[in-house]
Amino acid sequence: MRIHRPIVLLSALAGFVAAAEPLPLSTSFWRDEAFLKSFNGSYRIEARIEPNVSTEERGLLVEVQNLMQAGKRKDALAKLKGSSLTAKSAALTFNLGNLYFEEGDLEEAEKAYRKAIADYPSFRRAHRNLGVVLVRLDKIEDAMKHLVEAVRLGDSDGATYGLLGYGRLQQGEFASALQAYRMAQVADPEAVEWKAGVAQCLQALEAKDEAVALLDEVIRRRPEEAGYALLQAGLLIELARQDDAIKVLELPRRLGRLDGNGLLLLAELNLRALRPNEALEIVKEAFATSEKPADERVLSVLGYACAVREWTVARLLLEKAGEGREGPLPRAFVFAGAKLAIDSGEDVEAGAESMKKLIDEDPTDGMALLELAKYEISRGKAGEGELLLERATAVEESAADAWVELARLRVSEARYGAALKAVDEALKRRPGGSLETYRESLRQLAEAAE
Repeated sequence: MRIHRPIVLLSALAGFVAAAEPLPLSTSFWRDEAFLKSFNGSYRIEARIEPNVSTEERGLLVEVQNLMQAGKRKDALAKLKGSSLTAKSAALTFNLGNLYFEEGDLEEAEKAYRKAIADYPSFRRAHRNLGVVLVRLDKIEDAMKHLVEAVRLGDSDGATYGLLGYGRLQQGEFASALQAYRMAQVADPEAVEWKAGVAQCLQALEAKDEAVALLDEVIRRRPEEAGYALLQAGLLIELARQDDAIKVLELPRRLGRLDGNGLLLLAELNLRALRPNEALEIVKEAFATSEKPADERVLSVLGYACAVREWTVARLLLEKAGEGREGPLPRAFVFAGAKLAIDSGEDVEAGAESMKKLIDEDPTDGMALLELAKYEISRGKAGEGELLLERATAVEESAADAWVELARLRVSEARYGAALKAVDEALKRRPGGSLETYRESLRQLAEAAE
């Protein structure tokens, strides 16, 4: 009765994809010509909707502009910061914020924009630029307030709408994010970030085929940015197009752009496509990258490799996971190593001893109890195995599997009524699926045996 296990493993891969955070804005976005043109335009004075500038203030701005045109940005910043006029002028304070922003001093830029808004609450560009800074500082909720206010005051710039979409996406408001991204595309149709944003919204709104097609355009424009390929690969996995997902990830792999996690995803996809040798090579690449794969990702692929009995890949993953670590391996890897030793037949007794040690350290380790129980049953000690399984049923993470194994053991001993009760307990924790079918077969068997 192991029909449910491959389903769980497949859903684990889908879970890895679904759990991915929304893509951050590309670092190239902040250097993009369209964004810089939009930002630099904020130096212009718009007297109809913004604070008036006196002749003296205008003269100072002209001096600052001349310094900027000469490439003397630090001098321009010092001049504006040192002027007594700046503290009394929302317009000058706003320009000071712009210079801080360009120098990469986001905290000071935030302070300057907030002061400009305090002095002149309807200062549209100050709201917009403060929203930009807050996005950079990952203060999304606060950023949304100022970007919305900028739009309310008449801003229709593509970057403003795009950042609104980005913020809504981060907050999980996918329909609103999609609307904002669409508006951004109208104003700035060539911006790759907004196309990728639309694709992420479409994914969340179950329009996956459209999202895949849109990401084709994005990847053609930005093949060197692996995040877009990973996003498309995730969509293709959800569409059960795993071979296409492999093809999508091969380009950033060849370009050396996939990190350890991305490479392990590709390795697992190759395992699922029955290409273990290719998977083996990709695992080696994953651990040779500067950004090593996360333990959770390693354990996921290790679990699948063991499930499909690709012992060579599993051993390599376990070996690489232990390299360069200070101190003992995390408990999850000790468990994985013990299970590998038992399931592969490589060193069954040593694996069983490791499981016993894990249980001695933590008597409530349900998965270790479950694996040790199966080992005891396999060597003819059904009574000991049953006691271990009963202990495992008291642990939430292992209860469903433990009840299923109890049912299998009781069927093998022709204890059909007891087996049926065990399946019912399993169904309380894992309703539906193949377990329902198994229960019906078992019910008929129990009735026939009476």
